[in-house]
Amino acid sequence: MSTRLRKVAALTGAAFFVVLARPGLAQTLITNVPVGSYPVAVAVNTQTNKIYVVNQSSNNVTVIDGATNLPATVGVGTSPTALAINPVTNKIYVTNGDGNSVTVIDGATNSTTTVSAGFYPVAIDVNPVTNQIYVANFDSANVTVIDGASNTIRTIGVGTTPWAVAVNALTNLIYVANYGTGTVSVINGATGTTATITVGSRPRAIAVNVLTNQIYVANFGSNTVSIIDGATDGVTPVDVGPGPVALAADAVHNRIYVANSNGDTATVIDGATLNTTTVTIGSWPNAVAADPIRAKAYFNNPNDPGGVTAVSGLDGSTVNVQTGPYPMAIALNPITNIVYTANQGNNSASVVAGAQSDPLQFMPIAPCRMVDTRQPPGPFGGPAIAAGTSRSFVLTQSDCGVPPTAFAYSLNVTVVPSGPLGFLTIWPTGETQPLVSTLNSPDGRVKANAAIVPAGAGSAVSVFTSDTTNVLLDINGYFQLANSATLEFYALAPCRVFDTRNQTGHLGGPYLHGAQERDFPVLASNCPVPASALAYSLNLTVVPWQGKPMGYLSTWAAGGNQPLVSTLNNPTATIVANAAIVPAGDGGAIAVYPSQDTDLVADIDGYFAAPGTGGLSLYSTSPCRVIDTRSNGGGFRGQRNPAINVEASGCVIPANAAAWAFNLTAIPTGPLNYLTLWPGGLPMPLASTLNAKDGAITSNMAILPNQNGLLDAYAAGMTQLILDISSYFAP
Repeated sequence: MSTRLRKVAALTGAAFFVVLARPGLAQTLITNVPVGSYPVAVAVNTQTNKIYVVNQSSNNVTVIDGATNLPATVGVGTSPTALAINPVTNKIYVTNGDGNSVTVIDGATNSTTTVSAGFYPVAIDVNPVTNQIYVANFDSANVTVIDGASNTIRTIGVGTTPWAVAVNALTNLIYVANYGTGTVSVINGATGTTATITVGSRPRAIAVNVLTNQIYVANFGSNTVSIIDGATDGVTPVDVGPGPVALAADAVHNRIYVANSNGDTATVIDGATLNTTTVTIGSWPNAVAADPIRAKAYFNNPNDPGGVTAVSGLDGSTVNVQTGPYPMAIALNPITNIVYTANQGNNSASVVAGAQSDPLQFMPIAPCRMVDTRQPPGPFGGPAIAAGTSRSFVLTQSDCGVPPTAFAYSLNVTVVPSGPLGFLTIWPTGETQPLVSTLNSPDGRVKANAAIVPAGAGSAVSVFTSDTTNVLLDINGYFQLANSATLEFYALAPCRVFDTRNQTGHLGGPYLHGAQERDFPVLASNCPVPASALAYSLNLTVVPWQGKPMGYLSTWAAGGNQPLVSTLNNPTATIVANAAIVPAGDGGAIAVYPSQDTDLVADIDGYFAAPGTGGLSLYSTSPCRVIDTRSNGGGFRGQRNPAINVEASGCVIPANAAAWAFNLTAIPTGPLNYLTLWPGGLPMPLASTLNAKDGAITSNMAILPNQNGLLDAYAAGMTQLILDISSYFAP
């Protein structure tokens, strides 16, 4: 193989296919896995957690099991250069540079099929919607299109020396960077017709933001990135560092990351404003992978002496870790937060724990209704969300005054179903819908659940409902990067603040009278809450008074105006709990308003105050199921034995997490008077986390301190338990 071809293959594998894209406080090297000779490309199938490393000189691919880091070897064609994955079909496509072919690997069996391509195929991408594969042939000025179902091929002419290809699966347009002509060929995936767009000199890499329909082209010869508007084909140039050779787009946070190989720098482009931030990283970066969950990107440093630099898309901060020598390709599994490099210096793949997300701190606001689909049609109104569909809401455009600097929201989610509702899931727009639920209403009752939800693409959140329902979203605060006004979280072991079933007093009886406000002086309780607390993390439980139903209960800071929001609902006159973050009002008190008579119990698990000793910040992570006793230990009554081992769950939670934010779901067998969770090894507190006295499936949010990685659970009734984590608090 010639030197020219070897260099082209190495850079191509690093630049174009990593975009497919145990943690600690900072990223760390876990292990180095032996692979074949001269690895040039790496990619991850996030659906199977398999990692594929292309070994150019040994004509094979190393398949690494992401759970065990054990490798297997699959033979491919001559001088493989690059790869792409169709996660829908679990097929892996490997370009064979000197073999003028593509090897198709069946991800389930590792069996292979060979398909012809043009002269020296160097770049490849997949449209998983149409199951079409696009191969850029460097020496024949064309693209081979492979039908993924039949492996039949057709050829489409493009510009001279096509070096990169990227697919917009939403528009079914394919973009090919032509190094020799300084152009991009746009292929219509439906018709096969092409158009040509002039960009900068010697384009070497290309990436697509499918949510904004913007296409980004790294022009090696002109030190620019050309931004193509996918709707108009208009081009906007943005100056970056010298020698841009690779880029990746984070559609969720609308950030574009550029590796400037000749400047030893990385440029971060804000996709909304086109403002740029350039930071110095290691030597000769030529590959990058973006993490849309944590707003990070990872760059390789081949000559420094071999490592990875994580760059924050929010503030440009960096974290470095040494890997194997001469890493020339990089990929990321954002679900597991593991980074993989292909190291040519010792024929290995480094397995690196990714950096955690940027720390966020809390800003309380007066509770405010953002979304109500019962209202007339509009961006925050109707119609109801139809069964089996999702809808996105740009929360920063509501009337609640939440700024675009908010990176997570403290919400109360209420459903008003038109019949049984299997489940509702809320998540950041732009990310893959997680396999978790936020709440359930199988009997069709009005229900609410609190949730801390990271902001997604365009500051939006997405809501999926299994059955048709109206949805209400109320906000009581948001999380953003730290500044002089933001608050840290201080975790407490669960503690009972007040109970109106007790004897008459400021924190006791009598019961709440319908349509009357009552204030509770939280600071007068026996719980260790200081006067500096500016907001409380509470669990509120209503107990029906004389068997009466209650339409809704609202909470807010005492002394303020009553907001048009609800904290929980009890139309069936059972015992109902819901978590809430409530700002502190006059004298540290909170105000409550029930629509009908009810008793009310409040437990606290933490508070927000100015930064200080013991204060914690919020870190988002990919939603993950910690335990589902239906498949792990079975139902339980009384105290669960063993305790729930959160740190051994396999979820991406660093050891320094001081508190966890959970969504828990109880699936009782008969009445469940209450369920309590608390830090493992401590005495059981006089507090409850949720109630399901009527035996209904019930969910609630809970923030709990981490003492030793364990949680204890007590159920006053037989139940199954599902525990999902969405974020955590750490220093």
